[in-house]
Amino acid sequence: MAKSDGALKALGTVGSVGFAFVIAVVMGWWIGSTLDRWLGTRPWLTFLFFFLGLAAGAVNVFRTAGQASSPRQ
Repeated sequence: MAKSDGALKALGTVGSVGFAFVIAVVMGWWIGSTLDRWLGTRPWLTFLFFFLGLAAGAVNVFRTAGQASSPRQ
């Protein structure tokens, strides 16, 4: 049973990483477009926050992958 528990945990981690990546990108886009509408700077803040969300999502993926590949104690 221990091997199947590890497989389910790994599957859950992969699923949550993908979801978190998409959420980071969407939140970046939403914050940027909201600020653009409010400040009248369209499309610059949308681009900026989209790429910040993309970077945050990538950092999250690499951080989670590093934790998943490190040996458990």
